[in-house]
Order: sequence, then structure tokens, then C-alpha cells
Amino acid sequence: MGNMKPPRTLGVLLAILGIGMIAGGFKLVMMGDNAYFVFVGAGVVLSGVFISLGKLLGAYVYGATLALVVVWSYLEVGINWEELLPRIVVPILVGIYIFSGNVRARLA
Repeated sequence: MGNMKPPRTLGVLLAILGIGMIAGGFKLVMMGDNAYFVFVGAGVVLSGVFISLGKLLGAYVYGATLALVVVWSYLEVGINWEELLPRIVVPILVGIYIFSGNVRARLA
């Protein structure tokens, strides 16, 4: 990492997003829905915390969470691109950014 600062803003934003996902996910669970948003939110919070601390583990936690998003989405809608793409495009773009040289180089 050298003298480059960790991407704290990205990490904090991810953690806040994840907390919102967990809160909404618990509401959905109470209404009888599955726990998708609780699990994904927890992964996003953990990755955000590690990224804000400059830990490469945060990128890997996000990668694992992204895998969960893609698999779970596929299991719910199959290869119905009209339903699958809105579920996975933004998480994939965030993952590309996290693993880009701009962010990954600042993680140790």
C-alpha cells in the first residue's frame, strides 16, 4: 500500500448501504420473505469495514458477497435476462471498481 491512503469513503459508503440492506432485510423476513438482503447486507458491511481499514480482505469479502448475489439471483429467476440483469449489474460494477487498480492498489 505504501503511502497511499485506504479508500475510506468507499468503505464507509458500503457499510452504510449494507446496514440499510440488513434493516430492510429484517423487515422482509418478518413479512415471510427470505433472508437474501440480510446475508448480502452483512457481506457488504463487512467488506466496507475492511476496505475502510485498507485491508485487501474487504475486496475478497465483497467478491464472495457478489458470488452470493449472482447465484441467488440466478436461482430465483434463472436466465430471464429482464429479471436477472437488474439484480446483478450494479453489484458487478461495484465489484469491478473495487478490484480495479484504483482501489485494489490501496488495499494491503
